[in-house]
Amino acid sequence: MTTAQTGLLIGGVLPAFIFGVAGLFQKWGSSQGLGLGGYVVSVGIGCLTVGALLWCFTGEQNFSLKAAIPSFLLGVFWALGVTAVSFSLSRYGASLAKITPLYNMNTLVTVLGALLIFSEWKDVHLLRLVLGSALIVAGGVLVSS
Repeated sequence: MTTAQTGLLIGGVLPAFIFGVAGLFQKWGSSQGLGLGGYVVSVGIGCLTVGALLWCFTGEQNFSLKAAIPSFLLGVFWALGVTAVSFSLSRYGASLAKITPLYNMNTLVTVLGALLIFSEWKDVHLLRLVLGSALIVAGGVLVSS
């Protein structure tokens, strides 16, 4: 297995499974009557626990404000997204099977940002990217309708 393939497996396939399982816990947790604030705090404690374990056991204790600011903003935006999903599940009884493909169209926002902000347009096959993006949209529309 090449380094690039290993990176795709660890950074793509494994997180897809982990985020998929997390979605099931999100539906379960949102049906237990916990308010949105308590829900996000509980999720944050889970994140803090994983971070503390990584901090202690990976040997990587480096820290900088320059890196912490975008990481903090990641947490803010992620928490807002998780809150919106949880709210729709608990308040409106939304179907997890239908909203998951919709909120996973976040891929398109991230891809566009990576292309423009990080100049990744130099490293992609544009036709494949456009076709893949169209399939993501089509899948979201098909599943949610």
